[in-house]
Amino acid sequence: MTSDYLRLLFDYHYWAMRRVWHCIANLTPEQFVQPLDYSIGSIRSQVVHTMSAEWLWFERLQGRSPTHVLNPDEYPTPEAVQAAWREVEANSRAFLSTITDEQLGQRFAYRTTRGMPFEDEVGNLLFHIVNHATDHRAQILAMLHTLGVAGVEQDLLFYLRERE
Repeated sequence: MTSDYLRLLFDYHYWAMRRVWHCIANLTPEQFVQPLDYSIGSIRSQVVHTMSAEWLWFERLQGRSPTHVLNPDEYPTPEAVQAAWREVEANSRAFLSTITDEQLGQRFAYRTTRGMPFEDEVGNLLFHIVNHATDHRAQILAMLHTLGVAGVEQDLLFYLRERE
């Protein structure tokens, strides 16, 4: 994997997330926070979890070690989540703009929110962020379907075709 390809994957990730947000915009405020019997609980919890994971990994990659994940209750509306996510995306893109192919292969030591030490390859961690988000976008789309909201395609091939 190269740094250019990884940046393409993150471009895809943000493209797909914006598409899902267009679907979320069709929810009522009550539906956004409504507990659902699937995965993490509510659509708000799903999107905050996805944002939190991205925030957490990029914080770690930049030498900081958060001891908590983001709390969905601190983001009462879709607009609040989107505003925070724009900041996370800007930070992530700034980091990604400087990453080199050589750095992707380097080992990276970090601590979990519980203080447990781990070490992984930088490129694998970055790929994990995109893969994790794809999983949770699919869960969000399933939850939207349960609420009667039409979904969207989020596959990488659709993004690549649209770019052409």
